[in-house]
Amino acid sequence: MQFASLRSTSVQFQPQLLRTDRLRALRTAATAHAAAQSSAAGAAGPMASVTLVPQGGLHVSKPTWWLESRFHFSFADYWNNEKMNFGALRVLNDDLVKAKAGFGAHPHRDAEIFSYIVSGELSHADSMGNREALPRGCVQYMSAGTGVTHSEMNDGDETCRFLQIWLTPDRRGHAPQYGSTRYERADRHNRLLRILGGTGPAPAWPQLHSPHSISLHQDANVIVSESDAGTRFDLSLGPRRQAYLICIEGDMQVNDQKLGMRDGARIVGGGSEAAPAPLSITAGSTGAHFLVVEMARSD
Repeated sequence: MQFASLRSTSVQFQPQLLRTDRLRALRTAATAHAAAQSSAAGAAGPMASVTLVPQGGLHVSKPTWWLESRFHFSFADYWNNEKMNFGALRVLNDDLVKAKAGFGAHPHRDAEIFSYIVSGELSHADSMGNREALPRGCVQYMSAGTGVTHSEMNDGDETCRFLQIWLTPDRRGHAPQYGSTRYERADRHNRLLRILGGTGPAPAWPQLHSPHSISLHQDANVIVSESDAGTRFDLSLGPRRQAYLICIEGDMQVNDQKLGMRDGARIVGGGSEAAPAPLSITAGSTGAHFLVVEMARSD
């Protein structure tokens, strides 16, 4: 399943080796790769624990003419002590905003806030003088820090769907800042695109690339992919790491759990002395567009 058109990209190749040297290099690389895979398999611990968060159990916001929002955690007038946060992840709202409407100017402080646009176009404006509109697959980020006012509007002619996500910063009182990045489908097609990084390293996941990732004030990484049916990623969660995944479109399997559109999953690795916990993500029969917030464990 294709969720959007694919733009072709060019690839640059390094100069060709002499035939003999090239064969020797290929044999050496194959041997090293096999040894690395064997070592990784031997060092792996139990599979990462995956807990399904079904979209049917998400709280739906009070009906208004312009907004329909699904809350993964307590937000606004919805309060559930068992759904306050998941580590540093405090808010994940799946928003549908009708044309010529949106969230007018309002204040924030001490929160790392970003929006990932799924369809339509989202317009941002803030008290720091930033103003822009971004389409599908792009990300807007704002560190509210000591305080900032902003708005998020759909100035287009079609409904805008976007994920609004907040993380708790590593400390209070950061200077406010704003950032954004535009991506094409090719950047995330059948690969893992790191759109935001943090204070810690990126996970050592194959097929992960971060060409223009924005930096968060938190030990977290935000990764997206738009993958064809059957595409599989064999990953692992490091010791004392956890992740939250949302299936934005399509369907998928995460270890032994099947997810459909708008389903979420809480994923937890081992403790500080544990080996990396294997994590398998496979796009389902309709393909999968998904987002992962990988972060330090909270317990």
